[in-house]
Amino acid sequence: MSNRHSTTENEAPVMLRNHSGMDDLSGYINQIIVPTFEEFRCNPRSGRHAYLACVATFHAVDRAKKGKLKPASLRQKWRKESFEFLIVDMIAHHLKHVRSSDERGLHSEKAIPLSSAVFDYGRGDPEALNLDLHNLQYLLRDAICFIRKQA
Repeated sequence: MSNRHSTTENEAPVMLRNHSGMDDLSGYINQIIVPTFEEFRCNPRSGRHAYLACVATFHAVDRAKKGKLKPASLRQKWRKESFEFLIVDMIAHHLKHVRSSDERGLHSEKAIPLSSAVFDYGRGDPEALNLDLHNLQYLLRDAICFIRKQA
């Protein structure tokens, strides 16, 4: 009688197998970011797919190894270097924190809040999760291109 819970390397469930390359940025981009982005491209009106693509893209910062910079410092550096990464960061943290620090930032009467470029706060399709999905595919694409250059 075989034990259905015992596994060999060849039988291990996909989630338990060693994912070579997942610890480096290039592997993470190819195995996680790109497929998640493609799922969003196939479902362009889905806020869930958009949000997951942003979260996957944002977490590239955890896989990047840039000298002695820790992920938090690298995050700040990437936000300064790439407007697209800043927006991805803002969306990735939006549902987690309700309003990211970028959304709560200082606003003057003459400035248009950065959040208005991304969030529609209930004016659109409920499936969009309050995201303005109109240009998000292009923004994500450009953020992924930026991250690829960091690999």
